[in-house]
Amino acid sequence: MAVGLAQSSKQTVLGGAIITGAVFAAGFVLAQSQLNVLENHPNRIIGLETANTYHEGTVEFSVGTFQANDRGGATGNQLYFGGGSYSPSDKLTFGLDLQVYEDPTLEPINGLYPDIRMETVALWGKYKILDTGRLAVSALGSVESIVNIEADIWGGPHQPQELIGALKVPVSFLVTDRLQFHVTPSVSFYPEMIAGTQFYGTIASIGTGVSYLAGNRLSFFGAIDAPISGGNTIASDGSYKKVPVWTVGGRYNVTPKIALDGYLTNGIGVTPATSVLTFWPEGDEVLAGARLVYTPGAKRQVSYLGVPAQVTRREENLQQDGLILMSADVLEPGKMRIGGWYGSNNNAGVMLGFSPDQDFEVQAIFEQPSDSPSAPSSLIPTTVIRYMIGGKLRFMDQNSGNPFSLGARVLFGRQMDNQPGKGVFFAEAAASFKTASGLTLTANPKASGWGGTRIAGLGLGLNYAVTDGLDLIAEATPVFLDGDKMTWAAGMRYTASSGFSVDANVTNAIGRNSIFSMIGQDDVRVSLMLSKTFDLSGLKRW
Repeated sequence: MAVGLAQSSKQTVLGGAIITGAVFAAGFVLAQSQLNVLENHPNRIIGLETANTYHEGTVEFSVGTFQANDRGGATGNQLYFGGGSYSPSDKLTFGLDLQVYEDPTLEPINGLYPDIRMETVALWGKYKILDTGRLAVSALGSVESIVNIEADIWGGPHQPQELIGALKVPVSFLVTDRLQFHVTPSVSFYPEMIAGTQFYGTIASIGTGVSYLAGNRLSFFGAIDAPISGGNTIASDGSYKKVPVWTVGGRYNVTPKIALDGYLTNGIGVTPATSVLTFWPEGDEVLAGARLVYTPGAKRQVSYLGVPAQVTRREENLQQDGLILMSADVLEPGKMRIGGWYGSNNNAGVMLGFSPDQDFEVQAIFEQPSDSPSAPSSLIPTTVIRYMIGGKLRFMDQNSGNPFSLGARVLFGRQMDNQPGKGVFFAEAAASFKTASGLTLTANPKASGWGGTRIAGLGLGLNYAVTDGLDLIAEATPVFLDGDKMTWAAGMRYTASSGFSVDANVTNAIGRNSIFSMIGQDDVRVSLMLSKTFDLSGLKRW
């Protein structure tokens, strides 16, 4: 599985993100908290539990990944995870976590590089036993299932589900309002044997951590969880040994409801039981991680910029992505956009974007690239339909007083067939400046990778409003690293006041999105796209 995660595994986590969006769209009714809970000390430092709990009525959703060194090929070796929690009272929280790992090890175990597949689902509950204001003590218990586990070191493929779990008693001490220390004794329960081969067994550990609030938008954290009995690490010779799990990182609150965590760790788990495990083998590999956290709440502050400005029709039009570039803006809260396109050389696709809250958009894209033989086949991960799912955040908004708008997007995806998948990672940022004359300038750095291929580009775009509804668009993306040639697109877009939009363009890119927007062909293509924006804000109950 050197080409990356298997399709079914990845769909487990990405499907969870779609379900979460569907819950939003269905108008899920949430009890509300008036507090911006993301500005407080963390309930969990990635894997280390703290004694903190959310306030009554708080709902949290999260999705993230750990990424190891990519010398293993494809998109590297990574864990994908997601989950959610609900607090019916200030003292009690229930949660669901799931995580997926499937890749070969980066270093040999007993001279081989075994594929390890481990998919875990965890149900947990946490209750605050004591809270004096300075000192807090909680208890957490989890019941978890390794719903899919297979590896040569654990008896080969298709082993039955394994029940695991954890008990934790975190203690947190508030030194000052900004500084808090945490101590967490834990026991994780695993089978001693799987299919006649040794497994982790029971692992007892003591974790320590610290969290520091630098302000209402920025915080830092660090933790070490040291096993005191049992083995949490598989060594290169196949034996089990003790290695502390460490994590260090920080959080940035994009809005009072949405936060980004960035961190480094040697761990390979986020559920209560798997958080004590290190990456295979030896536990000395450093993984980089990122997590998006969303805590909806209608009574919660929506932005750090004050009350969002009322957008004009022109500004709403610019919330649509360009022809081959990303827009720096996102849809208005409660808006959903659906679009489809077709072009010469059989390039076709559909997209869906939905904004559950201010400065946040969830996107799903399905696209088949051009089949022109003039495109460099060595740079194309697949010629069949590919899905890409991810999120888009806006960090600055010119409409609300910033000097320009700034957004970023991350997409993960793979091909839609039963062949071994080629995972693609894609990340980009966009900065735009709107002039009073109707001209908008955009700069769009972006990068993508699959297998041993890495492409980066710097997109530059012009959008000129001839009328309130008619835009002329010109875009170009010089490419670097393994990139073959600059891509470009030019065309026009008409957006009616009803939210219906049509654009026609010519381009040399093999597709509109992700890595396809940075791969050029010799032939010039013609493409037509239709889209419609729907206002679902009347259904919004979060």
